[in-house]
Amino acid sequence: MWIGILLLVFNFFPSQGSDAMAGDQLCTKESPDAHKVRISLNAALGNEAYEWDESEQFYFQATMAYGMRKSTNKTFNVSNVLICVVTKRVSFYFVVTNETSGVVRKDEVEKAIRMVRPRFNDAFSLDDKTLEFVGIEPTFVPPTEPAVTVWLIVFGVVMGLIVIGLIVNIITGYKEKKKRARDSEGGGEENEDKTLKGIENGIYCNSLAGDKGQKNEAFCQDDDKLTQL
Repeated sequence: MWIGILLLVFNFFPSQGSDAMAGDQLCTKESPDAHKVRISLNAALGNEAYEWDESEQFYFQATMAYGMRKSTNKTFNVSNVLICVVTKRVSFYFVVTNETSGVVRKDEVEKAIRMVRPRFNDAFSLDDKTLEFVGIEPTFVPPTEPAVTVWLIVFGVVMGLIVIGLIVNIITGYKEKKKRARDSEGGGEENEDKTLKGIENGIYCNSLAGDKGQKNEAFCQDDDKLTQL
């Protein structure tokens, strides 16, 4: 009778040792559904690196259970995340179990990791390079949009070039106009001198000479003589 009672107790209340043995059998390095994690605390934090202990490990299990809940909308607890093959250089393997004590497929766990990857990084003050899920490509942060869009910058540059071109054209045109004005004033004075030289005693000598007549030198005094007078 007492033997039957003891068997019932062991069947309904399995010992922690048997749970540990079951966990060791489920979480192994060779398990096809196991994920390997590498953590580089010194590379990420330098002198401020903290020690990876059981509390940090529990935090990892809790974060993973949270990710599984978010991804599958099912109940997962810390006890569902089994960790094994832990090394001092902070690397380990883990698997996730479900309600039936079966191992969750690797692709489902990977989906959950991708969904809450920023939560992992924030939780341990690491990034995708220093908290590495081996075999899972790092997530890329979406590029931040600039405060000013590219087309607006291009538009501003084009408008600036147009304004500069208009200013240059206005200045160049103004200088050309002043130059033509000076040239016209100088040409007028020169023509006036030539005209005065052609008038002698009130008679246009050049005009007379050119009007099918002959120029009478008696009426057209020499320029040198006029200069002496």
